[in-house]
Amino acid sequence: MREVVPARLRYVLSLVVLCAAYVGSAELGFAMAFVGGNVSAVWLPSGLAVAALLIGGVRLAPAVWLGALVATAATGAPLFTAAGIATGNTLEYLAAYALLRRMGGPALAFERVGDVMALVLAAAVTPALSALTGTAALCLGGVAPWPMYWAIVETWWLGDAAGILLITPLVVSWVRTWPRYGTRRLGELAVMAVAAAAAATAVFGGGLWAGTDDHVSAYLIFPFLVWGALRLGARGATAAILCVNVPAVIFTAHGMGLFARIEMTQSLLLLQAFMAVAALTALVTAAAVAERNVAHARARLLSHAVEQSATTVMITDPDGRLTYVNRAFTELTGHRARDVIGANPRFLKSGHTSDAEYEALWAAITAGHVWRGEFLNRKADGGTLWEQATISPVRDEAGHITHFIGTKEDITARKAAEDGMRRALAKVERAKSELERVAYAVTHTLQEPLRGIGGFTQLIDRRYGDRLDDEGRGYLRRVLQSTERMQRLFRDLMDYALIDQVPDPDRSVDLAALARRVVTELAAQNRVTVEPLPVVQGNPAQLRHLLTHLVGNGLTYHPPDRPSHVTVSARREADGWCLTVADDGLGIAPQYIDRLFNLFVRLHTEQEFPGSGVGLAYCRRVAERHGGSIDLESEPGQGTRIHVRLPFDPHAPADLVPVPVPVAAEGVPS
Repeated sequence: MREVVPARLRYVLSLVVLCAAYVGSAELGFAMAFVGGNVSAVWLPSGLAVAALLIGGVRLAPAVWLGALVATAATGAPLFTAAGIATGNTLEYLAAYALLRRMGGPALAFERVGDVMALVLAAAVTPALSALTGTAALCLGGVAPWPMYWAIVETWWLGDAAGILLITPLVVSWVRTWPRYGTRRLGELAVMAVAAAAAATAVFGGGLWAGTDDHVSAYLIFPFLVWGALRLGARGATAAILCVNVPAVIFTAHGMGLFARIEMTQSLLLLQAFMAVAALTALVTAAAVAERNVAHARARLLSHAVEQSATTVMITDPDGRLTYVNRAFTELTGHRARDVIGANPRFLKSGHTSDAEYEALWAAITAGHVWRGEFLNRKADGGTLWEQATISPVRDEAGHITHFIGTKEDITARKAAEDGMRRALAKVERAKSELERVAYAVTHTLQEPLRGIGGFTQLIDRRYGDRLDDEGRGYLRRVLQSTERMQRLFRDLMDYALIDQVPDPDRSVDLAALARRVVTELAAQNRVTVEPLPVVQGNPAQLRHLLTHLVGNGLTYHPPDRPSHVTVSARREADGWCLTVADDGLGIAPQYIDRLFNLFVRLHTEQEFPGSGVGLAYCRRVAERHGGSIDLESEPGQGTRIHVRLPFDPHAPADLVPVPVPVAAEGVPS
């Protein structure tokens, strides 16, 4: 509430102030009126009202209407006539506001030629609303006779047009430019204003007036308009317009000066024509200078930006001869600007880029296209540097190519880093391949002696077992168990090492049929339930091993007093299938979950539960190779849920596929 009340109060005060200013400017206009004492050459309230709407917005329109009503009623006009005139005036001001905002934008300050042209259009067109409506109200109220309708419309129209043309830019430019310029050059502006007013007084007061038809002396005031426009911008131009035209209006209204005629209507038209020409001269000159200054400032900014840029900039003419290089070019290449201007950039060639590539570049940019690529260029000291280049054509207003501009960035360090990375990756790939070959050779070669050890151990047990005591036979069993464990470990390691050597995972795999085979091979039909599963894209052998490891783990890790039950299911997610293998076995403590997918990590001894420590690491590698992922949820005593996410098969149906034969029932055929 503390913020709303002051805002409303400020709004009400602004309405009161604007209404008072409108009435006051109307009285001033009537004071300078002629042709019967009720026609003003410059209707000041029109310019003031349009300026107020441009600065404060349409919410000030009620104050404008009320001010027009009070000012008109004060002349003795009937209330009906005053209300009609006030409505016509308000419509005129709103139309002018809308036109200027549309063409000049919200920051309109009459510092562009387009803004001045919009002002001329608004001053020429929108007063028709007020003139036609207000004159009709005068005639309907009996204040003016109908035969005078069009004569009144003409003078009304021109008076409002002059007010918009002279007063609106004066108020708006001073309010909008004050934050930027403040009191700068106010001394010069005061001198200019006094000199312009003095010159206008001398010209229109009769001192320099030689005769009725002598208008040459009117040109004496134009240097002051140009002075204000060239030196002081829109503020100076509008101030000069005001200082020149006020004496012109006052003296002409009193029958003096260059435009005084016996017929006062003729004097009015001559005066208004002069005011329009003077205002346009000053406003257009100021706007053109402002646009030129903005363009020069932008050009200076761009020039400084290009010159101080860390990126190399080169500009050539259409024939490829250098016309400009920035400081970065000199610092990077060592070539001085005065030595290369006028030369073709071919002096940078190192021989790395072929002639065919240069021809393709030239064909592209001369056809109007942008070319991007890399160069290995030669520096002035004979060294080389890599550059990322962009070359673009520059066109004139007619669309003809006048220049080519090239921007280049030094990427020598990046290229060196890329080369080092490529070499490192090549070494890694070679080491990986060698490691895979060694792993395959080791696992494949060592299995042969293990089979021999196992075979001879069994042979000893059969032939000489009865000659050994219990301790000796125990040793033989331990040898056999160790041999079987080593063989299992080598098989798992070989599968793990050869994951990337098998064909790409690009076949359609029916997981339901695959799960049936796995459960049958594990002889666990009574302990595994397989729900409908999807068809995915992958490698059948690797997905089969993955299911074997996951289902086998679920069957293995259970309390000694009861077996566990495993469920294999799937659900559709946004970006693929989620295959879940859940059991109700021992479960896993949370602190161990993140470690389980690493190679050779086990939570139990071989005596408790047999295993190689390779299974989950293998499953992780397979899931990632298939473009998916794997994660695990578990709580001690609550079982474990392993989720394998696999992408969709674009050639497979989107529905889950039932298992061919219920694998939870006994007697499932293999």
